[in-house]
Amino acid sequence: MLKRFFSQFLIDLGELEGDYRVFHLRDDIAQTILSLSIAIISVLAMLRVDVILFKDRPEILMWVVLYRAGFVLATLLFMLAIHRTTKVRDFDRLLLAWIVLMILFFVVFSFTRPANYVTTAFEIIIPLSIYVLSPLKLKYNLALALGFTAAMLAAEYFFKAGTDPLIVNARLTAQLIVHTLGLGSALQIQSYRRKSFKAYMFEKDAKEMVAYLANIDPLTESLTRRQFFIMAESEFLRFSRYRRPLSILVLDADHFKNVNDTYGHHAGDVVLRSLSLVILEQKRSQDIYGRLGGEEFGLLLPETALEQARVVAERIQKTWEQTPTNMDGEMIHSTVSIGGAEAAQDDKSFEDVLRRADRMLYKAKERGKNQVVVE
Repeated sequence: MLKRFFSQFLIDLGELEGDYRVFHLRDDIAQTILSLSIAIISVLAMLRVDVILFKDRPEILMWVVLYRAGFVLATLLFMLAIHRTTKVRDFDRLLLAWIVLMILFFVVFSFTRPANYVTTAFEIIIPLSIYVLSPLKLKYNLALALGFTAAMLAAEYFFKAGTDPLIVNARLTAQLIVHTLGLGSALQIQSYRRKSFKAYMFEKDAKEMVAYLANIDPLTESLTRRQFFIMAESEFLRFSRYRRPLSILVLDADHFKNVNDTYGHHAGDVVLRSLSLVILEQKRSQDIYGRLGGEEFGLLLPETALEQARVVAERIQKTWEQTPTNMDGEMIHSTVSIGGAEAAQDDKSFEDVLRRADRMLYKAKERGKNQVVVE
């Protein structure tokens, strides 16, 4: 029932629920540490009241001071553990344990106060703080806040003799108002946080999509020429620094103009898309694949010597030769010529390697196409 009630006010994030908590974890930890620090200061500040109440009973005052010191020490340990945690589940467990400890501390401590001692300030501040400051799920905060109030009222009404019924009724009214305002505030805060996170994720996804579309050729799903060269230059710098093998293949569809002239440009697009799919299926995840222009593609192979690159090229060449393109029931047969080169120590830039691979591509064309030539 509570879940149905809260769902009317809070956005259901679905699969993003876990990401939402992780996204806010560091902020929640910082806020919790601040809240625990304030709690420590508040508990220590009450020592002045203890001195006034028990100035004639030093033995009780000593135990009260030790009791407060124990709470402060436990809170400091919780602060240290919360500061070090990196998981949402661990954070939730630690915070839940501390709130329970705090509730027990104040409930037990209320028995040291006279029946006519007014503790309404803490009875209001604590449940309101749980609602507003605790990042736990609302159902947990609601149970903790109501549990604290019920325990405090029970201590006042059932275990303390001489409490004025008027004061008890006033406290009941105050608690009703506090829980109403606290729950309303918690719903607004949680709703705002969830809406803000969802808007942030939508914006992030939109930016990533724009960046993806800007770097991907829409027809062939390969990298654009600009993005291919950016990544290729980065790989060449890595080659220059560590002298790890680096090879490149330049691929060009054979007789592509004849395909366009015979079947139309739409058929040419379908052929290019099919060729690109074959290349994508043969490449490794670390290989860099892009469209250099027209029907020409580049495949950069990090950590790959020339002979290994030849094997990849021949696999692509033979696979494409045996993969006709179906165009409205008519099978279009096409081939590909491939030139390859390996980065050498005297190469000054990626352009030097690409230039040699281009020369090998032209040799493949001159030798009759549909073949692989590497240097």
